[in-house]
Amino acid sequence: MHEITTQIGPMFLASTAWFLIISGANAEEFQTPEDVVFSSRLDRTEQRYVVLLPDKFDATVPHDVLLALHGHGSDRWQFITDKRPECQGARDMAARRKMIFVSPDYRAKTSWMGPAAEADLLQILDELHRRFRIRDVVISGGSMGATSALAFAVMHPDCVDGVVALNGTANLLEYENFTDAIAASYGGTKTEKPEVYQARSAEFFPERLTMPVAVTTGSNDPLVPPDSTLRLLAALKTQGTPALSIHQPNGGHETNYADTVAAFQFVFAQLDAKKNASAAPVLRALDKETTIVCLGDSVTGVYYHTGGHRAYPEMLELAFRQIQPDAPMRVINAGISGHTTTDGLARLEQDVLQHQPTLVTISFGLNDMTRVPPEQFRTNLEQLIDRCRAEQSLVVLCTPNAVINTDSRPISRLKEYCDIIRDVGRKRMVAVCDQYLAGERLKSRAPWTWRLTMSDEIHPNMDGHKRMAEELFRTISGSEISLDAIEPPPALIRTQAQLAAGNPIKVLAMEPMGSMIESAIHQHDPNAKVEVTTWPVAGKSLAQLEQDAKDLVRAMKPDLVVLTIPTIAVAENDEQRVHAISWIMNWSLSFAHQEWDCIVVHPNVIDPHPESSHAAIIRQLVRAQHLTMIERELGDVVDAETIVQTWVQSQLQR
Repeated sequence: MHEITTQIGPMFLASTAWFLIISGANAEEFQTPEDVVFSSRLDRTEQRYVVLLPDKFDATVPHDVLLALHGHGSDRWQFITDKRPECQGARDMAARRKMIFVSPDYRAKTSWMGPAAEADLLQILDELHRRFRIRDVVISGGSMGATSALAFAVMHPDCVDGVVALNGTANLLEYENFTDAIAASYGGTKTEKPEVYQARSAEFFPERLTMPVAVTTGSNDPLVPPDSTLRLLAALKTQGTPALSIHQPNGGHETNYADTVAAFQFVFAQLDAKKNASAAPVLRALDKETTIVCLGDSVTGVYYHTGGHRAYPEMLELAFRQIQPDAPMRVINAGISGHTTTDGLARLEQDVLQHQPTLVTISFGLNDMTRVPPEQFRTNLEQLIDRCRAEQSLVVLCTPNAVINTDSRPISRLKEYCDIIRDVGRKRMVAVCDQYLAGERLKSRAPWTWRLTMSDEIHPNMDGHKRMAEELFRTISGSEISLDAIEPPPALIRTQAQLAAGNPIKVLAMEPMGSMIESAIHQHDPNAKVEVTTWPVAGKSLAQLEQDAKDLVRAMKPDLVVLTIPTIAVAENDEQRVHAISWIMNWSLSFAHQEWDCIVVHPNVIDPHPESSHAAIIRQLVRAQHLTMIERELGDVVDAETIVQTWVQSQLQR
């Protein structure tokens, strides 16, 4: 018999016993493993991790991640291919839940989650959040991997939603094995670096483990004695953390398949219970005519930050149509730049209530915090709710998105206004879509990914708006969705219209694209009148190109802007690079609804060399802004002019 210590009681044990009966069934299959190579931001060394996607991976919904850490002497492939019970059980449980399964090297076969491994794991999580829509992250491992999972969870509890530790230790200060390997990883011995050892000893920080935790131990384990882990679980039980301890009195240094599955099942059951306890949906069905009006400021309205064609309200409608294409519904965008709740009240009848909305979403705060006192803000929200309800409209309040801290909009003051929104929602029994909390969650888990969702200090770009629409969709419908795959609108709308009307086409193009674009348009229509203004870029920094964009584009009001941001254009650091590239694109668009076409030519069209980090940032930001990019296909060796001509023809022949 083995001991099970849990906060749940006999009902969970009964369901676990039932689950173990079917645990021998064939698990769902994964796709072919993807061995990912990345350059560590810590020291620019080449590191690796393996990703397994579910066989029928659905990119239209968020996914949970199971992060599996290998044991001492192994590498990233242990949990991917090994048939031992811990590895097979982890894979099977992840596959049944259609999780993304990730296994990193985390620096060395003898890592023990040293500082370098910690930094790499944070980077991997950031990259995963940028690549996929991630819901919950469960970190797991066996032996050294179990120790590392507990260590990472106490060092970064905001990044972890569940822990499964199979035969690990929770106290590295008292652990006596593999001392040379651990010292090499930690940069010194226990005597020399006690703070590094203690920081990775979960037993000292039980209060940080508020997420579900399951551990397995064996009394006769000579490699990793169970005492510290059992003490940790007792502390977790005392403080009320959902915790499961599966202890084998006669067990050694391995966990059998049944116990592995039970440990994972416990954590997953806790996560499911938390999801099931979320607020009820605002709209349960779209089986009759439904109108949603989104009232707000510049973050709600359509402006250059999102490419000038759509914002989160338009994405919200696409979310509903992704689930129910023929639903009798529409979403109306009633966002205006610079507006506050006071302005919202003044135009509520004209911009909102005249549409007889089924539901009104109200999103203010970023401007109110600069000029509307807190109590007036509260009163305005209450009046907006009352007037909407008087017309039989449902209401959802939205907190503003997370922002970059500035003197004009300090985060501390923004939090105050978010608290008012939440308090009004509670007291008036109105659903609150907490965009701020969702943004802060992403910022804490994937800071670089979050930064790349921002067009400037306060305005999200289209990637940020997609995430806002997903969060609002979840609040309204109770369902989860991913809008990541939605493509930008057609790229040459204005150019096509000018061609059709026989009007001259005014082109502003960074060198050397002017002649290539002109030639491509003439190839489509030899009689086209093309007036090209060349935008010099040679020898200019990104800051200078940003100033050029500010001075040139909106004053000229061209029909087509072609950006070719050179990789050699310098910036002081990555933050300055992101800021400058974002604003080169921002200034290249009209202020509100887009009045001209803007396309970006990736540097690899001109220079097909291996991609630099600068070129990668350009690609990510162009996609996040929802602009269209011309780029060279992998392995394509044709000249740049042919690539441009082929792309232009494909667009103009639509």
